[in-house]
Amino acid sequence: MNNRYLEASLPTEDRVADLLSLMTLEEKLGQMMQLAALEEEHESFIERYHLGSFLHAVGEDVTRLQRINAQRSRLKIPLIFGIDAIHGHCLEDETTVFPVQLAMACTWNTGLLTEMGRITANEARASHLHWTFSPVLCIGRDPRWGRTSETFGEDPLLIAELADALVHGYQTAEYPLAACAKHYAAYGETSGGRDSSDAHISERQMRNVFLPPFERVAKSGCKTFMAGYQALNGIPCSANTWLMNTILRDEWQYQGVVVTDWNNCGQMVTLQRAATDIKEAVALCLEASNDVFMSTPEFFECALALVQEGRVSEERIDQSVRRILTLKFELGLFEELSAPDRRALLADTRRWDKALGASQQSLTLVKNNGALPLTEKLKKILLAGDNADNVLNQLGDWSFIPGMAAYTDKETHRADTVTLKAALASYCEQEGIQLSYLGVEECGPYCERDPSEALTEAASEADVVLFCAGDALKQNGEFHDRADLELPGNQSAVFEHLQKTGTPVISILVMSKPHCINDVMENSAAVLIAFNPGAKGGEAIKQCLFGEINPCGRLPISFPRHVGQLPVYYNQAPGWHAPISPHFDGSPSYIDMPETPLLAFGEGISYGQVQYSEVAVDSDILAPGQPVVVSIGLKNSSDWAAVEIVQLYCRLCIPGVTTPVKRLIKFRRVTIAIGGAEHVEFTLNQSDFLIWDKPLDKQVYFGEIELMVGKSSKDEDLQRISIKSV
Repeated sequence: MNNRYLEASLPTEDRVADLLSLMTLEEKLGQMMQLAALEEEHESFIERYHLGSFLHAVGEDVTRLQRINAQRSRLKIPLIFGIDAIHGHCLEDETTVFPVQLAMACTWNTGLLTEMGRITANEARASHLHWTFSPVLCIGRDPRWGRTSETFGEDPLLIAELADALVHGYQTAEYPLAACAKHYAAYGETSGGRDSSDAHISERQMRNVFLPPFERVAKSGCKTFMAGYQALNGIPCSANTWLMNTILRDEWQYQGVVVTDWNNCGQMVTLQRAATDIKEAVALCLEASNDVFMSTPEFFECALALVQEGRVSEERIDQSVRRILTLKFELGLFEELSAPDRRALLADTRRWDKALGASQQSLTLVKNNGALPLTEKLKKILLAGDNADNVLNQLGDWSFIPGMAAYTDKETHRADTVTLKAALASYCEQEGIQLSYLGVEECGPYCERDPSEALTEAASEADVVLFCAGDALKQNGEFHDRADLELPGNQSAVFEHLQKTGTPVISILVMSKPHCINDVMENSAAVLIAFNPGAKGGEAIKQCLFGEINPCGRLPISFPRHVGQLPVYYNQAPGWHAPISPHFDGSPSYIDMPETPLLAFGEGISYGQVQYSEVAVDSDILAPGQPVVVSIGLKNSSDWAAVEIVQLYCRLCIPGVTTPVKRLIKFRRVTIAIGGAEHVEFTLNQSDFLIWDKPLDKQVYFGEIELMVGKSSKDEDLQRISIKSV
């Protein structure tokens, strides 16, 4: 056997063709399977299925399985190992745990996402892993959904920018890691926030809202896609030929690998009742151009039978195997590539500087009546709440190997994680401040006791109360959707009790997603949002509280006042009849609650204040080859160096089509020195205003464009100016 495919000097296409010509049907089908290394008999899968891929193998299991495969594989086709490295390569101890995606979105910092991707890639490759199931491009518009923390928030443009930057980081690292855009598509839009149930979305909404982030990364080179669990308009995503073939393969010309999510194929039979048996489910998924079947061992025998019966052609199998082998060749798996030295990599403390910087930039201050930063005059501080010292709740989902053991893990990441309690204890000892802590026994997501005398006494004696609240790891994530978005456990009762003592209460919300925090917002002296802020989150929060850093996060997602208000995302279409009621004030609202969210997309404040000049355009006509420049001045007259997120929105009028009241089209992250000024410009071309018209044809928009520039999506934070596209 010549084995020309082993010659690294040959073009990848030639190597793939040569290897494919040597493979049996069984070997081809094995390449289309990915099974979990957590299964008891996982070693036997290599020979039983001619297996092409494992997921969730860690540590020495990876090199052991690769070695066994090299010994037993006839053609020496290397295994590709996948892992859920979602916010760092977190499933192994000692690795860098960044804030979760929702927290990273608060930074609005694409460069930071690229850095996170590169660090994650190098650490994963040091563990001989090749493929991360990240980034998540789902849109978080219903915080009842358990997986909200995995998203970049509610806006398609922000998601596209951050996801593309993260993909770039993974795939251009010194030791590249294949990225995976998931969950394709509209997985977060299921009814009632119910994970993996049916999502009913029009084609117009798909094309305007849910598909653009995926199109962005598909066309910029994301190597793999993952099909969503849910059904889209009654058809499971993995069997949805419109989604998988018409859009992904035909319109976007995507040539990368598509993997099903965990047993998507089998769940079409067991959960969704969309196939009479597993063989029919396999046939439907093959028709929809899936390449790798994750955690569906029945695929092997079913696909073999389908080909032998003539229901599926071997050429269809070859299409997938070509894509899979291309990925393996592109990642260099057939060559003896050096991997980074894991010990040396983890000894490099610069990675923790990046992680701390990410935690700092993710913190979002949403209220401050002057209580922050804390002064040196403090003598006594009460820190209350389990989330001030709970590693699981601070790090969030996908920080531990999936499974029940994650919720009781008492070892992983303990050496590297700094909780708020630990950071404050060190600081207060140094500064001579008395710190009292009342945690899990007094206040937390699972604590049900009434506020105690100890709590009252400690709060009354303190100069300030730091109320650290939020949700717990087991109250969010996959499978864990919530109908009630109030703070869980006794936290609301404890807060009410604390604020009645008269001692100023500063609320720090370490949580996975928006909650209904009306009382906290109204009665706290200051409120700091810290979506699962990563291993160095406690240190970052302490630095923010004492003015060592100036908070600069901006919310990527809106907070409802009440769960009955949902949805409250900012870019909704108009048309509500409430304003025309003769019985009320003419504003769009429920009869018992405002329309507006408690906290809006883009919102956030700092310790200083940046003034905006009047917005201007250099022309009010946008024409082919004649861009319009939108400009605005920023001045920092405070004593703090500041970061401002300048946001540009637009509103269009498309004949016969309702359009959102506003839509983010550009943003700029600007650093302004103390007493400094910056001039910000946005250049607009007609290509920035491509629309889907009434017949669903994509074209350049012509007509009036209302532009809105400011510091958040709230109307009162925006200046307006109009131009016309001709």
